[in-house]
Amino acid sequence: MKKNITRMFMILLIITSLIGCSSNNSNSSTNATTDKGVEADGEIVKIKYVVPGTEQKDYAEVFQKVNEKLAADSVGVEVEKVYIPSDAWDQKLNLMLSTGEEFDLFHIMQDRTPFSSYYNRGALADISDAIEKYGENLKKHIPDDIFDGAKIDDKYYAVPSYWVEMASEGEFNIRRDILRQNNLEEPTTPDELISAWETVMENWEGANKPYFGTSADFDPVSLHTTILHRTYDSFPFTVRDKFFYVNQNGEVKSWIETEEFKKDAEFMRKLYTKGLTNPDILVMKKEQVSAQLDNGDWFVNLGTGGSLKSLKKNNPDATVDDIGVVWFNPDKEYLRPLTFKNGNAVPTNSKHPEEAVKFMDWMLASQENYDLVQYGIEGKHYNKDGDKGIQAINDPDNNDSPGYKGSESQNGNVNFMRFDLENSIPENNQVLFEANPDAVNSVAANFAFDPTDVRTEYTNIISEASASITPIYMGVQEYDKAFPAALDKMKKAGLDKVVAEYQRQFEEYQAKD
Repeated sequence: MKKNITRMFMILLIITSLIGCSSNNSNSSTNATTDKGVEADGEIVKIKYVVPGTEQKDYAEVFQKVNEKLAADSVGVEVEKVYIPSDAWDQKLNLMLSTGEEFDLFHIMQDRTPFSSYYNRGALADISDAIEKYGENLKKHIPDDIFDGAKIDDKYYAVPSYWVEMASEGEFNIRRDILRQNNLEEPTTPDELISAWETVMENWEGANKPYFGTSADFDPVSLHTTILHRTYDSFPFTVRDKFFYVNQNGEVKSWIETEEFKKDAEFMRKLYTKGLTNPDILVMKKEQVSAQLDNGDWFVNLGTGGSLKSLKKNNPDATVDDIGVVWFNPDKEYLRPLTFKNGNAVPTNSKHPEEAVKFMDWMLASQENYDLVQYGIEGKHYNKDGDKGIQAINDPDNNDSPGYKGSESQNGNVNFMRFDLENSIPENNQVLFEANPDAVNSVAANFAFDPTDVRTEYTNIISEASASITPIYMGVQEYDKAFPAALDKMKKAGLDKVVAEYQRQFEEYQAKD
């Protein structure tokens, strides 16, 4: 009996061995990586994509479809989005980068924290080779002059999102229906805007006052107080990296020490003292600001955020023509302060930089791919409306909004974008999503400041400006009374040293051109 058992066991081992050899032999000829970098045995690399915002109700269902399409297209990549609330974005992202947490792709907002800031911290991977190998569609659908803005020392450290014409900086939205209701003309100067706003505020019958919708900051690009700059004799100029005034002659100055900063602050002071900004402006969260705009309780929006759907919530008779675009001094030059506004980058701690690039390239490989990522599942989240139109399908269990909507500011592209032909604002579409042939780039649009040699001072002035300069710039404190002490604190924090280093680097940058 024991001999029989032993014999049977030996036979089983031989059979198992033969099966294993057969399996290994069959795989050995197909285990090599294909031209697309996909393992033929079906191995898929999972990447984590970190973005600001709140997870959509149907995110899991949509990205299951995204990953199925990625697999069907043999990309060899699976994507998981990781959402971070907007008000915690900077703090949480910086912590993830500093602690070496593993993720593979993250969103960049150039007007908030430019990619050069992450580069200077050593947080960005060089993705030049990956773009060369796997970025065919990225290079096809993102113009060279915009893509070049993501380079440092001729190497790519980000992928721009070509979703907006940056020369739109300097315009604002206004409610023309409210102008008509109050027998007002469209304002052509900042003082006319304030006067009209006072009248609107006095006559407003809604539950929520149409305050200036913004959270507090000291950066005019972030706040879009750049609308004022077209009214100054010194325009065109831009403010880079929050602290540096740069005009088209290449002159660099400390922004907060300019007359232009003072004029901005005085305008904001008028808004505040006349009750046109929320009395709690210094502690307003972005979610509160978004809620105000989404409810249609606004008169002026610096930037473009109006839509007919939100306007109709409290104004059922509203039409798309009730929101208009205004430029002060529209005959002046149109300036792009940055070549691109948003983008995505790969952190140095990513183990899958090539897969991150493959995913971004795949999104622009077809309209079908783009639609799935940006608009969700056709027939459930949207229906097409002609070649470039879209009709959202609202979900009653999701606040009567689609259960899924991607973010084109995060990874959109004008070559694939669809528009809600019924609810989107025609003037906004033209300004934002059509190239302005008369626009020019700022001479500093592609300049990347490296604060390594003044890192301590740069960190200190950012912290000090948030505490001392923001209340002045937002108009809560009077410039003449508060600015001298605030400037003294900024000088002690190292402002002069940082500005001098910026000037030195910018002069070297211009000399290379």
